[in-house]
Amino acid sequence: MKTFYEIMIHKMQELIILLSAIVIGIPLGLIVGLVCWFKFPFQVYWEARSKLAQSRIEKAEQLIKQYEKDNSNEGMWDRHIERMKSKENNYDN
Repeated sequence: MKTFYEIMIHKMQELIILLSAIVIGIPLGLIVGLVCWFKFPFQVYWEARSKLAQSRIEKAEQLIKQYEKDNSNEGMWDRHIERMKSKENNYDN
């Protein structure tokens, strides 16, 4: 059976551990919170820039494909056939 002295030592040790955890945890939590608070806007900024760059690249690729299609021989004949059909439709009216 434990004596009163041993029980008090045990309780004091638990109290010291609890207070140490609070003394270490609060400043550490504040530091981590501040770091996250400052980093978050920059993360949003870099993500937005990344998405904007990606959308610009996709748009440029679409323009290149359209340009290649318009300047290819097949595209030339397709446009010619469309013009001929539209002229036929105009003559029919």
